[in-house]
Formats: sequence, structure tokens, C-alpha cells
Amino acid sequence: MSGPAQGTTYSVTIMQPPAELDRARVKAAMDELIEKIDAQMSTWRDDSEIARFNAAPQGEWVPVSPEFAQLTRRALALGRDTNGAFDVTLAPILKVWGFGAGATEPTRLPTADELAAAREHTGLGLVEVRDQPPALRKRGAGVTLDLAGLAQGYTVDLMAKRLDELGAKRYLAELGGELYAKGNKTGRSPWRIGVEKPKAGAREIERVVGLADAGMTTSGDYRDYFEIDGRRFSHTIDPRTGRPVAHDVRAVTVIAKDATLADAMATALLVMGEKAGLRYADEHDLAALFVSGDAPAYTEAYSKAFEPYIEESK
Repeated sequence: MSGPAQGTTYSVTIMQPPAELDRARVKAAMDELIEKIDAQMSTWRDDSEIARFNAAPQGEWVPVSPEFAQLTRRALALGRDTNGAFDVTLAPILKVWGFGAGATEPTRLPTADELAAAREHTGLGLVEVRDQPPALRKRGAGVTLDLAGLAQGYTVDLMAKRLDELGAKRYLAELGGELYAKGNKTGRSPWRIGVEKPKAGAREIERVVGLADAGMTTSGDYRDYFEIDGRRFSHTIDPRTGRPVAHDVRAVTVIAKDATLADAMATALLVMGEKAGLRYADEHDLAALFVSGDAPAYTEAYSKAFEPYIEESK
């Protein structure tokens, strides 16, 4: 079954579901869960928890749900673990480049002064998390949160948890291309997932991987970008420089223990680029595939931990 979610769609496939688990029950559970997360993390809603935090003044503790506080804490920790390659306070910089909620395609590049001003409002140390009672606080003026870099993966993990509670044993949960696979699809055969070629306007398979009891996400720069004077500018911004990445990695696929981690790491490794990203992936035993170059001559590189998942060569 499937339905709308977070500006895209979700889908759930269950193999041999329990007799009492019908489509209507599963769909109702998924829709309820997605609405709850939307009320917490949607930057498109004025009444969401994240919108209330973003509108709050500096220094004021903003009450939030325990789940929202925990996810923010994890996001900030992942940012520190990647030396700033993943940063959930990046929205002001995205805005000056013409990306993010409510943005329009730019007709010029930001000036050095505009970029410097935006960077003053970003940084992992500018958000403080309190667990009891759960709340967030800004340590600087103009600081905002945007959890889009891992919210869909997080939603998929909660979808999987709810499916477990409903008695499903083998399933594939997906939202906007973020995945979690539980068990094998049939017998000893895992769920076979196609990794797309990073080619705008096309749906072609680059590789097929086998997925079981793991989350998977692909991040790429091939759908969201703009061009000015013949130069291409990716929506993938390096938080450490405040500028779009300049390397030729077009997409990164990550397989991890959960979809939240896969989602965040795919973004971070795409920012790092192939050399630094592969080093990080191997050091952290992370399964990652890097696809670089331009059609039709894409090149691949992958970490040691990715090899067991490969089902078919390109």
C-alpha cells in the first residue's frame, strides 16, 4: 500500500502478513504516524514544533516532544562526528543560494557579504538540547533548524517499528526513496533494490543491491541544482565552506543499521567527496557507494562494507 507523505509518497510491502493484518489497518497506522512526525518537523507548517523553535528568540527554552529532542541531539552528534559535513542549522546558507523551503530559482550568485552574514547564523554549537523537560534553545540570533537531512530516514525507521508492533515479519518500508528492509523477501533472497544512475530526467539502474535488516538512502546532486552563465551549482552545500560542493561525485548510497543513519551519512559523504568520504566510510565500517562523473561514463567506488550487498554489476 502507499500514500502521500512529506511532499512525496510512502509505500509499504509486507510478505505473508498475519491474517489479522489487513491493508486498511496498516494504512491507518502509517498515516497516523506520518501526520505526527509532520506536526513535529515540517518546515512548511507554522504550527509544527520545528517552526515554533525557529520563530523563537535567542536564549528561550522552547518545549518540544521527547522524540524531537532526541532526534535533534542525534543530528548534532552526527554533525560533530563528521567534522561538520552534516549540519542541521544550514538553512540560512541554503536560502542565500536559492534552496530550501519557499526558495525561488536564483538569477545571480550570493555576494561575499550575503554569504558571510548567513554563516553567522549557522553552526552545530548554536543549538542546545535539554532532555528533562525536553526543550531546545538557541545560542545565537537568527538560528534555525531543518531536519530534512535525516527526517525521512527517521520516519522510515518509525514506520518499521510500527510494522513490527503490528506483527509484520518481512517487509520493505519506503518514503521518498529512503528504505528499510526487514528480513529476506523470500527464503534466503534479500530484497533486491535498484540504485539509480545519477541522471536527471531518467530512471535507469546503476546497480542492484540486496537488502535485509538494514536501512538504505541515496543522496545526489542530479535533480536539485541551478545553472548561471553555464556553471552548475548543486543544492549540496558544504557547511564548512558555505558553498556548493565542487567535486564530481553525483550520488552516494549508504546502507546502515537504520534509515536515519543512512540518510544523514549519505548527505555527509556526498559533501566530503569520494576520497575523504571513502576514508570515513572505511574507518567507520559504513557501507557506501560513490557514483561520479557524467553520463554515460559514470565511475564507481565503494567501501569494503558495501561489497556484501552487491547483487548485480552495472
